[in-house]
Amino acid sequence: MNALSEPQWEAVASFSDLPSANVLAERLRGDGFPTIVISDSNLLGEARQCQVRVPAELARRARWLLAQSQFTDEELNYLATGKLVDE
Repeated sequence: MNALSEPQWEAVASFSDLPSANVLAERLRGDGFPTIVISDSNLLGEARQCQVRVPAELARRARWLLAQSQFTDEELNYLATGKLVDE
């Protein structure tokens, strides 16, 4: 595969933790978007910036879809940990 056929990836969301980024990436994959998660650190517990990226030609559509179904912080925590806040 040459560089001309490789997709250009564009960030559609940023998070400060990897589990939240992975949840959103899975949500987009479930809707048919090729998705990658980029993290600036591999160290557990270290503050980090994580980006969810999709091919640039699909970024506008992905952002629109995300705007239609925003997750609350509680929903993101539940999806990342499997635990409700009250537990």
